[in-house]
Amino acid sequence: MYAGVYLLFKTNDNLSPVRFVSVKYALLNLPFILFTALYPESFYKSILEACSTNLNDAFLKYTVVQSIAFVSLILGIYTYSRFTRNSIKEPDSFKILYNYKNIKRLGLSLLVVAISGYSFFIIRIGGFGYLFTHLHNRVELQSGQYYLIALNFLYFVPLFLMLCIKLKNKVSDKVLLILSIVLISFIFSSFGARKNTLILLILVVVSYHYTLKKITFKGVNKTFLLIAVVALSLYILAIPIVRRKDALAKIESKEINYEKALSVKTLLYNVSYTFIDVFAANYFNEENAWHLKGLSDPVKVFLFKGDKSEAPPVDQGVYFWNIVKYKKDFSPSIPRGKMHKNSWPIENFGFGYANFLLPGVIVAFYLQGLIFALVYGFLKKEVVNPALQFMYVFVVFNFNFSNLRLSQLAATLPIALVCYVLFYIVTNHKKSNRLL
Repeated sequence: MYAGVYLLFKTNDNLSPVRFVSVKYALLNLPFILFTALYPESFYKSILEACSTNLNDAFLKYTVVQSIAFVSLILGIYTYSRFTRNSIKEPDSFKILYNYKNIKRLGLSLLVVAISGYSFFIIRIGGFGYLFTHLHNRVELQSGQYYLIALNFLYFVPLFLMLCIKLKNKVSDKVLLILSIVLISFIFSSFGARKNTLILLILVVVSYHYTLKKITFKGVNKTFLLIAVVALSLYILAIPIVRRKDALAKIESKEINYEKALSVKTLLYNVSYTFIDVFAANYFNEENAWHLKGLSDPVKVFLFKGDKSEAPPVDQGVYFWNIVKYKKDFSPSIPRGKMHKNSWPIENFGFGYANFLLPGVIVAFYLQGLIFALVYGFLKKEVVNPALQFMYVFVVFNFNFSNLRLSQLAATLPIALVCYVLFYIVTNHKKSNRLL
């Protein structure tokens, strides 16, 4: 189905929303489903037990709901795109509109601001040594450190440098671009997280496509792609190992079961949310659906002044994990102190089905498709704008209607807006308008 949709929608842009999400869903869902079909014993039995079902019935129901969800998403994209047919635009007066020195200064300034915030954090907690030996408590370490929001500026640094390369094509800028990607990846990874680095790399690819050279499948270096996939797979598997409690001691004493930690199953369960969607599709019914209970929980948590353990979790995936773990019903807004802190992010599928079952999935995915197409429409009007490139990647990979993702959007949107305004200020829009 994903391949059919990809080929059906004819477009000159391989990163248009329909093609982008088709590739995304194919990569995240199909390998997991194929692996489970080949090795059915690999699927979490705890999920089947919590849902009182068997593997075949569970995947049959999931497949039906997921297919309807994907069609709803595509319809949302198509609905908006149908009424806003505009092609990708790059300014005719490109080198007049964009000032090389100003853009480079802005990019480097954002890097300095972000590194300053990161350095302050490192000093405040007691140094790198403390950070690397307490990655298992990374959430607690970052709690209340609101200045760390400045780290979001790091996403924009490579994008500004890529724009500099388009303007001047200097070797020094190319070297600086590579160094910045390595440095930013290290900073993100030092928090024991993987998604930020992966989003950064996707963002670099998207920016390369729109700023420097269009990416086509025929033009992709197959050897480089294979090396990149292997390297990213090892990275995804390695981060959970190093963030374990007493990770260094366990590595040195060979306590870690590398055969399990580096297995295909572990990789798939780390990159795919399919198993979570299977749970949602088979657990919820008319009797236990949430009906938007907990919708205001992020606001309650933000305003909560007492013991945080008495506040509900912002991430509703905590309820999912505890349901499967303890085989009993948990729902918003149970205080986080009464549950284990582990989470299975519910994403758009889990949000829609947990709240309103199949109708909820249809509406949630249709609206998500509209948002994807809306942001893509803004991007097409100024395709080299780093802020718009960032927002496009952010919504495709991180936006849905769950409390966690909406909270992340609320925290990220001001950063993108600041970068958009700064980018507009340092470019010669007024001068260009007079010339045009």
